[in-house]
Amino acid sequence: MTELAHSMRNHREGDEDTVAALAQKTRTSIEVVKHLYDEEIAELQSKSTVKNFIGVIASRRVRQRLMAPGFRLTGPYAAAAVPR
Repeated sequence: MTELAHSMRNHREGDEDTVAALAQKTRTSIEVVKHLYDEEIAELQSKSTVKNFIGVIASRRVRQRLMAPGFRLTGPYAAAAVPR
């Protein structure tokens, strides 16, 4: 198993709990949070050489995006967004 594949497998073990917690804290649908979380994970995986804290960083970045003034989700997940 490559280092990246191993890192991705280890990272995915706690994702569901993280996504659910973010959805609850930000009062946003799980589908929207999962989409944003997956975007952040993909970006961080492609740019990072140290993979240990990608989930923590992605979680923080998703929360910041959702709580940013004027944040509007566009595209197919916009309909799943729950207004705050």
